[in-house]
Amino acid sequence: MPTPKFLKQAAIALIGFEVGLALTYLALVNRRGEAGLFDFNGLRSLPSWLQAILLGTIGLLCVGVLRSRRHMARPISWVLPSAVALLCFLGAADELLKFHLTLRQVDWKLVYLSLLVAIAVLGFRDLVWLWRTHRPTVLGVLAGLGIFLLGGFGTEMAKDAIAAALPSHSSSATVLLIEHLRITLEELAELLGETIILYAVACFAQQVSHTQAQTFNYP
Repeated sequence: MPTPKFLKQAAIALIGFEVGLALTYLALVNRRGEAGLFDFNGLRSLPSWLQAILLGTIGLLCVGVLRSRRHMARPISWVLPSAVALLCFLGAADELLKFHLTLRQVDWKLVYLSLLVAIAVLGFRDLVWLWRTHRPTVLGVLAGLGIFLLGGFGTEMAKDAIAAALPSHSSSATVLLIEHLRITLEELAELLGETIILYAVACFAQQVSHTQAQTFNYP
């Protein structure tokens, strides 16, 4: 069935808002040296709240799919939506409490990457079925995940490369500006990736709920 127009409009509006947040953050740190509520790397700032809301919404949609899965033509197992929901709720809590900043002795990127691999392994059969029957959903999630990981891992690797390439006599202002740009790219990529994943999961959840409604209305 076709994707509801409002989902596309909401996704486009969210992406525009996220780009606006990134530009505001850069403008504020360039002018005042700090961004306050718009700090992309701050505790419970507006971008942090937005990431938590995006992740929490994805988790809630997965819970909805879990409750409606029996009405699907080929019900998926409870493992995949449950595991994704738990991962999203953990990520949302991390965005608000910043575990990855306070517990620096833990390699959080490795933790999250390991959880993603575990979900792919445990839900492999469901993922294969989704690829065959709901390919746009899988492609959307993969695209969003790729952008998210590129922002998280790519900019971190670029940080070390840039630091090595910068001349030793570079001013502190130059170094700080480059770091702000890196933070912006990292956090914006994560926001964009989460928005694309949310759109893909929302489309799938809408299809599942539509199938459920047809089942209940069938004479």
